[in-house]
Amino acid sequence: MKINLSNNERGIIAIAGHVGCGHCHSLNNQVQDDSAGLSVVLKLFKEATGTTLKVKEFIFEPNKVIAVLENGGIGFGIARREITKHEQIMIKRIIGKEVINTHTMVLEQFGRIYGQGVTETPVAVQTALANAALNSFLINFPKNFSGVIETVPGNYGNIVGTVLDIDGIPVSVLGTVNATIGGIGPNEDLEGNSPNFSKKEIIEKLGMDKLPTIVVEAMISSGFSKGLTENTYFVRGDEEDDNPYVVEAIKSACSTLNLPIRHHLTGMKRTKDALRTNTKNVGEKIKSLGENLSKAETSEEKVNIIAELALVVSQDCGGISFMSNSLHEEIGGAGMIKKTSAVINLVVTEEYSQENPIPFLTDKELAEYLAITVETVKEITKNIEDATKHIIN
Repeated sequence: MKINLSNNERGIIAIAGHVGCGHCHSLNNQVQDDSAGLSVVLKLFKEATGTTLKVKEFIFEPNKVIAVLENGGIGFGIARREITKHEQIMIKRIIGKEVINTHTMVLEQFGRIYGQGVTETPVAVQTALANAALNSFLINFPKNFSGVIETVPGNYGNIVGTVLDIDGIPVSVLGTVNATIGGIGPNEDLEGNSPNFSKKEIIEKLGMDKLPTIVVEAMISSGFSKGLTENTYFVRGDEEDDNPYVVEAIKSACSTLNLPIRHHLTGMKRTKDALRTNTKNVGEKIKSLGENLSKAETSEEKVNIIAELALVVSQDCGGISFMSNSLHEEIGGAGMIKKTSAVINLVVTEEYSQENPIPFLTDKELAEYLAITVETVKEITKNIEDATKHIIN
């Protein structure tokens, strides 16, 4: 595997990976490490440039954490409430570590992470680390990397891309941080290769709106875990809405690498009102809990109702806040331009989930994700004309 900065302005294939800062929990008991895509992108950028991504220091303001890397990269995260002295001590333990797997780094210090404004400081730290990592490539290699900041109202993640030669193949590679001010998200209207708001500029610059694209996504525990005997990669791509050639390339790549793979046939079909309906259902559940709370007389009743409300907010709400309803109908849950792409997830076993209530990426899984991504690039080139025509036609 040889990865270099390219002299090409655009690739013939694309890779997109993101982190949804704080997007750990979702509907129907799904739990995830939603940073795997960005981890792969950071690893590719690091391999191409040889730069370090080690943390040098943290700077604190009352509700702000600033991460400074040894290579000069800088990024910040904002917590809605003030960061405590004890939280600062935990955060400083990250100094000297390499910023690749941001979700894992946060879990190592805080034990767990919730979005939706539930654990704001861990989300702010993940945001600061991810933003600093992407910023470092912009400031150290300004001729090669381009970047924008999210212009989704209330968001401030960095979006940075370049063209890499991967085993001689020019590939447009884009990393996205989706982060909401205050640690209250997730708001991921700009995940995947979504061509909206400020991201449209860099998507078009790299030609990614017309390229066969590998969307690298989360490591998850969900209903898909039932019956698995080993952690298994799932490729999702609808034959009509997405790119079947990318789907087949991912399947072939996993076969070549002897890694378990399943094709989830209907997982990315765009469905009208799907997210709108889920949002309404969660809202009705919160409404019912609120009505019960307003009538509660005993402390026991109040405590139990509030505890149930906390579960809904800290878990289920992550599955509805992450994207706007109408946009979800167009780009699906992984943020995919129609006909361009397929998405890959790692689904863990029920046994894994029993030992690890929150999945987290290790060097082993990252190496597998990276190998699949690189091998898929090579597989797509075998049918590059058909894969590209599928987008245009």
